[in-house]
Amino acid sequence: MTDPLHSHLVRFARRLRLRDGWRLAQRTFWIAGVAALLAQTAGHFWPLVRLGLWTFLPFLVWLLAVICIALFRPLPMMRVALRVDSELDLRERLSTALALQNLQSAFPPALVRSQRQDALFAAQNVKSRRDFPLEFFKRPLAAAGAVLAAIVLLAVLPNPMDAVLAQRLAVAQAAKEQAAQVEKAQQAIEAAKELTPEQRQELLRKLAELASLLRNNPGSLEQALADLSTLDQALREKLDPNNGLRAANLESLSAQLQALSGIKKDPSQDQAQAATAALAQLASQAQSADAKQRQLSAESLAQMAAQASQSGDAQLAQALSSLAQAIQSGDQQAASAAARAAQQAISQSQAQLSSQAALQKAIDQLQASRQALSQAGQSVAQNQGQAPAAGQSLAQGQGQGQGQSQGQGQVGGGGSKANTLPPATRRGKARNPQGNAPLTPASDLPAQVYAPWQRSQSSGGQLFIPGKDTGQGQTQTTEGNSALPGSTNPSLVPYNQVYYLYFNAANQAMQQSYIPPGMLDYIRQYFSQLQP
Repeated sequence: MTDPLHSHLVRFARRLRLRDGWRLAQRTFWIAGVAALLAQTAGHFWPLVRLGLWTFLPFLVWLLAVICIALFRPLPMMRVALRVDSELDLRERLSTALALQNLQSAFPPALVRSQRQDALFAAQNVKSRRDFPLEFFKRPLAAAGAVLAAIVLLAVLPNPMDAVLAQRLAVAQAAKEQAAQVEKAQQAIEAAKELTPEQRQELLRKLAELASLLRNNPGSLEQALADLSTLDQALREKLDPNNGLRAANLESLSAQLQALSGIKKDPSQDQAQAATAALAQLASQAQSADAKQRQLSAESLAQMAAQASQSGDAQLAQALSSLAQAIQSGDQQAASAAARAAQQAISQSQAQLSSQAALQKAIDQLQASRQALSQAGQSVAQNQGQAPAAGQSLAQGQGQGQGQSQGQGQVGGGGSKANTLPPATRRGKARNPQGNAPLTPASDLPAQVYAPWQRSQSSGGQLFIPGKDTGQGQTQTTEGNSALPGSTNPSLVPYNQVYYLYFNAANQAMQQSYIPPGMLDYIRQYFSQLQP
């Protein structure tokens, strides 16, 4: 059977816990507000992700702490009885009845019953809501209100860190996209047969590490650019500095060998295949050709050997030199052996060029990724009306400096981003372009070059202009001196004799200077159209 006095004490305990929690909440609310205010203030000086959550978190912790203290703080029945007796001035009726309940043998039973009935009567007359009201404290609530007003004000004011967070988000998204691009490049390199298994595995491992770093990048532009630059530098160390010269030399040799052997160019064949077929043709013609033809072929092959030696391909140079000697002497067997050695050297050079091309594709992908990341961060900064970050300026400086530090001059002058400019007139003297590196010629090229004139097949030998000759016209001839400086010497060298010198010089310049990858095809197409 339930004790009536215990039931009343339990009811009083619940009310006291609620009131204690209410009082504790009012007196400590300002602490949570100050913590939230500090978080909101820090969010205006440092880029804190999810600032709203950090602002709300102190209030959540405070609420859980108040609830836990109010519900689980020890509150024995004797303490409840003493508090009720003290606050309602019941003269220790409830606490005495609770104490006599455990000491009935020490006192007369009639006295104990009478005292207990008096305590129950007093407990029945206690109304929890009336006698234990939930009061409000003005000072703690006023302080909490001031703190809340400051928090709302900071939340409404523009936060300069929003632009930084937006930039980090854009950089993180761009880094994930570039990680996907790196993975695509990784698949392309995995399918490349021109690389050795060791080179392929090492390159795949480095690209996989870079893709993982980019995918896990938290939005740090500087870290992403540093990761890209680290791999870019490692790959550039494996590039052959003479790769461009070797590629130009192989293309030049292939064209010269085809022209020397008389084989027409087959578009379906690559340079190595065309050169191999031309070498076989030359070897077969070594014995049947006359002395003059063998002499011309030997001189041309000797020049090609010197050209191969200049590009750093000693094996091909030695093979071409041996072929030149064999053709000059008319030794068919030696010419065939030298041709096979040259074919093997050309195949090795083509394999090395293909390997270097795979590395260059990976480097181009790294440059494209670096540019995409820089543009992602810069676009957000421009939309927010802020200056680019340090990482963006660094990336732009690297991209621009590669072109400027190779000796390419720049004409001084201002600039504008406007679509149209008002007309203006200036006077002065043009200045020489200024550059950081000395301008040195790639090689000694003839200065007097001309294109041999060829008569058009459709024009015939004469030019006819219809009309009538009346005999009334006059012909005047005036001789004068040109005021321009220069020499009147005629051009002496046909351009087809020095075309490959210029072609090699252009390839050497492309190798030593920074040129956007998209412009390299235009340069190669230009020389391809000029090829004699």
